[in-house]
Amino acid sequence: MLSIVTLFAVFGLVILGGVVRLTESGLGCPDWPLCHGQVIPPMNTDTLIEYSHRLMASVVGVLVVVTAFGIWRSYRRDPWLMAPACVAVLLLVVQVLLGGFTVLRELSGEMVMAHLATAEALLAVLVVLSLAAMGRLGAFTGPPDRRLSLMAAAALVTAYAVLLTGSYVTVSGSTPACGTAWPLCGGGILPGSHHAAMHMVHRVAGLVAAVLMAFTLVGAWRRRERDGWLGWLSLAVAASFGIQIFVGAAIMFSSFDLAARLAHLAVASLVWLGLSAVVVLLWAPREPRLRGAAVA
Repeated sequence: MLSIVTLFAVFGLVILGGVVRLTESGLGCPDWPLCHGQVIPPMNTDTLIEYSHRLMASVVGVLVVVTAFGIWRSYRRDPWLMAPACVAVLLLVVQVLLGGFTVLRELSGEMVMAHLATAEALLAVLVVLSLAAMGRLGAFTGPPDRRLSLMAAAALVTAYAVLLTGSYVTVSGSTPACGTAWPLCGGGILPGSHHAAMHMVHRVAGLVAAVLMAFTLVGAWRRRERDGWLGWLSLAVAASFGIQIFVGAAIMFSSFDLAARLAHLAVASLVWLGLSAVVVLLWAPREPRLRGAAVA
């Protein structure tokens, strides 16, 4: 099932990108598209990490293009397949350019954040594509429960904001700004510096996302008899978000341990993946129809 393989390859690429960012290995290859002017450069730790990230990105690029080509060849009249396939290719092009600019601008914080934002957007688009390829989506005529669907969309947008503010906290050096205090900042509610303020913006965004997700997931769970996937996905996203809260706290209590920070990104991306699926199923809960196995 090529679309699903591509989806999880992008997920793996996001995690590997997190390793690059958290280990500050982004300039292990200081030029682009080559590395130290070579196709296969001399290796040290930073170069190995960044070079592995680039190799993985190349694999993802091939998978996205092959998947999109297969859909165009066999299912070009199906908008649920063609639209996300085209968007995925567009995001891939943007991501490649951002990757190059990020290195050439010596890891500008804004470029690093934009790079992650595009990767997470690509992940969400591939969720739509995978659900469509598995026959979970039909002709879109609007959500049957408008209030719940709007709540779900708001939860998704807020979750995206949490991802971006979390990235900014990392690239701006704001991770330790609140010390080891949690959920408050330095023992108080109001932050005393710009870095602390950015850290608290991330935490407040996480709180808002938690509230919106709670309403969304409860509503999705109640619709499980119409679509069993909604029930299981709701439980999985809720469990993942609960784990994410504890992992976020563990970062503080472990004195910003690298493994805890990487786990924070991994679980956040997993929540994003699952929530994207829940939102799409709420907006287009149509009866599944059989599709070919070529891209599914």
